[in-house]
Amino acid sequence: MKRIITIFAIFALIFAFGANMALSAEKQPKEYNLAFITGLSGALAQAAETQKKAIELLVEQYNAKGGLNMPWGKVPIKLSVADDEMKLDVGVRRFREAVEAGAHGVSGSIYNPMSAALNEETKITGTPYMPACVPALDAFKKGNPAPATYSVAFTPWSIGYLLADALAKGMGKKTMFWQGRPDSWGTVMLEGLKDGCKELGCEVVGVEELPRGAPDYSAVINKALAAKADVFITNMFGGDATACIKQAYDMGLHKVSMLVNAWTTYDVGMGIPEEAAAEMYALTYYYYDMDKFSPDLAARGKALRDDHMKKYGFPPDAYAVLAYTAVDIMLQATEKAGSIDGKKVGEVLKTATFNTVKGDAGFREDHQLQGKYLAFLVKGKAAGDRTNKYDVFEVLGAYGGEKALPPLKNLGY
Repeated sequence: MKRIITIFAIFALIFAFGANMALSAEKQPKEYNLAFITGLSGALAQAAETQKKAIELLVEQYNAKGGLNMPWGKVPIKLSVADDEMKLDVGVRRFREAVEAGAHGVSGSIYNPMSAALNEETKITGTPYMPACVPALDAFKKGNPAPATYSVAFTPWSIGYLLADALAKGMGKKTMFWQGRPDSWGTVMLEGLKDGCKELGCEVVGVEELPRGAPDYSAVINKALAAKADVFITNMFGGDATACIKQAYDMGLHKVSMLVNAWTTYDVGMGIPEEAAAEMYALTYYYYDMDKFSPDLAARGKALRDDHMKKYGFPPDAYAVLAYTAVDIMLQATEKAGSIDGKKVGEVLKTATFNTVKGDAGFREDHQLQGKYLAFLVKGKAAGDRTNKYDVFEVLGAYGGEKALPPLKNLGY
């Protein structure tokens, strides 16, 4: 008996020694190198800047606790930020430069097509990549997501589909006039809107396209005025959305059709006249004031909101929270994996549940995040109801779960 116990003890020592050798053979960096790449110049620079600020805050929050909790000890995070100029070739070059410089994880992107390009890069490098935008739909079709590319935001299809649900089912609207971009951001969102309308009995009665940075929307708005649809939806984002909604209001379109910005941030609500904002509805990734809508979400987001206010003097906007959530989940996955190896981090992302400011959530088979609160319906506040200049929206409702995402069978699963 003693001999058997001795043999087992020897095998246990050998196993422990082998495990320690395997761990030591892996890279055990003294710093975790995080690269954040986004469009700090270009039409969406303002939103990209809020992304960057949120990530700087997140890194400070982690480092205030010593950094990442890894098997070999506390690992502080070193952040590098690069401008992709919203140009695909520049973004790919910045990604390659970051990997060559030793990045252990990459996030960023404010421009929808950029996320698809960087997903292809991470297939080659194996580097974990978490987009900080709403990625292209094709990136999540079966066989397309890289092993360590996961998205905390759904695709434009979901935004369009949920708009149909909110407007037709929730508000009884029957006809929609669509003004969108001619790239994947616009075309895929319109596809989702039309799919939702087929189910819910509404109709898209007009479609007009304009590129990013379009200076004049008057021709489109005149067509919308003539169409007299129940709803006018602009697919434009950031500064482009501000310009479109402002011009639509100035031309009196709000008297004919409900004004909707498909996907918004509070900068849009702040950038248009108060009277126009009070007429606008939108979907958004997150709104910092959840106090009345959900005490639980308000409590989950309190540290982010308070620290952001303390550091910058203003609350985080939707894309700040999107970027914050993306990188936070990537860092949580790295800690859970106990490794910086992209394959191991990817395996954790595939199966684990993560704690976020929007509730507990995990990823679906197609690498899209599932959770109770994926998008929120907001309406602009009247001037007299605002408590400060950032208090521009009221949260009316939320969407999440399987309904918010395209059927897996439609993506080839």
